[in-house]
Amino acid sequence: MKVKILLLAATLTASVTAQVEHAPTVAQCQADQRLWFSRVESSVGTFESGDTLSERYGTLSQWRSEMTDCMEVDPENRVKYYNTAGEIFVVTKRRLTDFIERHGLWDKFIEEDAAGKH
Repeated sequence: MKVKILLLAATLTASVTAQVEHAPTVAQCQADQRLWFSRVESSVGTFESGDTLSERYGTLSQWRSEMTDCMEVDPENRVKYYNTAGEIFVVTKRRLTDFIERHGLWDKFIEEDAAGKH
C-alpha cells in the first residue's frame, strides 16, 4: 500500500513539474516574433481565400500567448509582439468565423448573443 501511495505521489509530482512553463528569453522572443510575423503575413490571402498556414488553432494560440509573455520579458519590443499577437488573433478569429458559417451556426450565435449568453 505504501509503495502505491509513493508511486502515485511521484507520478503526480512529475506531472505537475512537467507542466511548469518558464518565461521565454529575450532572444527567443525576438526570433519567434520575426519568424511568426513573417509566416502569418505571408499566409494571409484575400478575404475569400483565408490563410494558408499549416499550423493548427492550438499552435497559433500558443504563439499568441508567447507574444503576450514577450511584452513583459522584452518591453523595448512590446509593439512588435503586440502587432504579431494581433495578426495571429485575426487569423484565429477568421478560422472561427469560417467554422460558424460553414456549419450554419451564425444565426444561432447572433440569437444567443442577443439573449446575453456570452
